[in-house]
Amino acid sequence: MVQPARNRLCTALLILTLGVACGDSTSTETASPLSPVFVLGIDGLEWSVLRPLMEEGRCPNLRGLMERGSYGKLGTFIPTHSPVIWTTVATGKPKEEHGIEGFVDRKGRVFTSSRRKGAALWNIADAYGLTSNVFGWWVTWPVEPVRGVMISATSASSMMDKNWKPALMPGLDDQVHPVELTDRVMALAEEVGTVDAVHALAADKVFGDLPSELLTDVERGLIEQSLWSIQSDETYYRLALDLLPDHRADLGMLYLGGTDVVGHRFWRHYEPEAYAWAGASAELDAALADVLPRYYEWVDAMVGELLPLLDDTNLIVCSDHGMHAISTQRDNDRHTTGDHQDGAPGVLIAAGPDIRAQGGVDRWLGNGALASVGQVTDVAPTVLGLLGIPSGRDMRGRVLSSLLTEEAREQVKTLGRVESHDEGFRDPVMVEMPAEKKGDFVDRMRALGYLDGGLTSTDATRPVNPDTFVPDKTMGPGGTAGESAGAGSDSDG
Repeated sequence: MVQPARNRLCTALLILTLGVACGDSTSTETASPLSPVFVLGIDGLEWSVLRPLMEEGRCPNLRGLMERGSYGKLGTFIPTHSPVIWTTVATGKPKEEHGIEGFVDRKGRVFTSSRRKGAALWNIADAYGLTSNVFGWWVTWPVEPVRGVMISATSASSMMDKNWKPALMPGLDDQVHPVELTDRVMALAEEVGTVDAVHALAADKVFGDLPSELLTDVERGLIEQSLWSIQSDETYYRLALDLLPDHRADLGMLYLGGTDVVGHRFWRHYEPEAYAWAGASAELDAALADVLPRYYEWVDAMVGELLPLLDDTNLIVCSDHGMHAISTQRDNDRHTTGDHQDGAPGVLIAAGPDIRAQGGVDRWLGNGALASVGQVTDVAPTVLGLLGIPSGRDMRGRVLSSLLTEEAREQVKTLGRVESHDEGFRDPVMVEMPAEKKGDFVDRMRALGYLDGGLTSTDATRPVNPDTFVPDKTMGPGGTAGESAGAGSDSDG
């Protein structure tokens, strides 16, 4: 029997508190981080887009991180659904083990944090007496009590919502921890989430001055579907800027998703030569050609604003997958022309006091040759090692020692491994999204094409080798076969 919403939340949070032992004076585990760690997750970030932008000087901050740190392709797995992979990044485990199987389950219920089966990085850090700040990470509602700050995700509203709610929903409990920060957080979210503010930001950072008289219903729809991600990214980024100065933590995590959303919608305009078909107007196509690069440029500027707050920090920038052209032979009914459901490898860039300087950036810019550094399952063990915490033997990945300085590698070796960080962690419990929140989330996902093919995959996780990956540019949205490209499917991920 499903409990009433408020009682369910109270019960879940009680279980979370007991299971995680946040602030529990009986906890005896401690850790000594080499330096603080900050993980910046950028959905769908793609090396082939970054490379020319870095050559042109349009992504100087990410290039600067590469020049003083390490980098390479990050292998992912199929299916490449965002809640699945970003939970893997946070736990070091595939969906079969962490329990977040997609956007919604087979009964149409949105996955929430209470249904995650194991401890995430913030839970593990907390158990070792460390502090964490988590901003907008996938599947973090209801927030979990940690030493630090957590602001939940999956609550960003759709532009199609007639009420135009900001990225955090007013009046909904358990979006902010500690609760004392709620008014401060919601005030900033309200400021960022107004119609005028989002339209002005979209024009300034992403779309520029478009010839409105040339826009067809297709392009108007693609733009509308992208605005919610602009709103969401700006909200969580601004919250991080606002809260980090007076809430320093051992572990930080921030998620940005707009690079993925815009990549799905405007890839044909970015790479028109890959397609055997054209849009309604060559002039309009040219006007939209810079949408994807502008979004990358904006994200790079966000990195630049964050860097002064992370001067003593090991910064790990990673994406859950890359992206490439799809539906190159003909359009599809979702009009999405970029995808990743064949397992396009992602990006990993790391820099900081314990990250070695790899070098070779100019050589890569010249020839485009880039080796892989690991898999998405390796991020969590690497973060734990940098925090002075042993990784679990039940994690599928390993510490990426090739990223570390010699001194850091030796220190991480002394940590050894533990059997699991899940011992004593609370059991998963069904906490459903309140009706208003669920309706908003599901409507947004349906409008973007997520629900056409089902948002929970029954397929087993399949790792994809980033060094041998070959993109299937004829496939349709969500990985549908090329000959079926007209059928809408899971067009985003």
